[in-house]
Amino acid sequence: MRKSWITLGALFACVTALGLLVWLKPPKQQNATVAVTGLKSADARTLRVRHKGAPLASLEKRGNDWFLTEPINVPADSFQVLRLLAVLDAKSTSQYPLADSAKFELDAPQTEIIINDQRFLFGAINNVTREQYLLTHNQIYTVEPRFAAAVPANANALIRRSVLAPVDVPERFAFGTFTITTDGKKWSTTPPAGDISQDDYNRWVAQWREGSALRSEIADDTKTGREILVTLKGGAKIVLGVLQSDAELVVRRPDIGLQFVFTGDVGKQMMAAPITRK
Repeated sequence: MRKSWITLGALFACVTALGLLVWLKPPKQQNATVAVTGLKSADARTLRVRHKGAPLASLEKRGNDWFLTEPINVPADSFQVLRLLAVLDAKSTSQYPLADSAKFELDAPQTEIIINDQRFLFGAINNVTREQYLLTHNQIYTVEPRFAAAVPANANALIRRSVLAPVDVPERFAFGTFTITTDGKKWSTTPPAGDISQDDYNRWVAQWREGSALRSEIADDTKTGREILVTLKGGAKIVLGVLQSDAELVVRRPDIGLQFVFTGDVGKQMMAAPITRK
């Protein structure tokens, strides 16, 4: 009987020791992530995009703004540029040697983003983890597929969609039948248009300054229409041509070679004096 108690005690001691070992063992660490590059968005000056081996678009930064340089020379959409530059913030949980590039379809990548002189090549997507293989600086990483998905199907998607640029600060809109002006503090309409709050004016001006068009395209210089004269802070003037305002509003800005297409409802609000919203 005594021998049985000794055996049982020994087993209990072993179980206790194993339990203590498990309790003291540090928790399993999550896969560590590493940055795929040390390049920062603020340092980006040029941007090139290739799709299926062919050049899609080239962009460059001038001051604080981005411009397409190929296939056309026009202002770029800042939101789309930020989507492309997001790859600079990518983190990876797995790395592979360059020798595995063919296995991951990186010898002939579908998509490539080149920021300054650093190339980011996107290959196959892992069917299990749903991560995509990325090659840069002779190292293969796994990253989220959204970085390659930011590359548009055509360059037109990278064209700026707002009629006015962030640096364009309007002080006067002359539509012919009415004028909207600010004295630096308050907006007003001539002839007077009733009791309109400054919030209503600000929303109306914001649509012209920041509103995103349904699409933007190369200006059609063969068409004519009525004009809107926009006077900016500092005295510079922009002449806008209204090519259409029925089913869609089409506004041409000849000084940058673009025209912007807005839906009918949005276009009606932009072409009319602001009204008080209830």
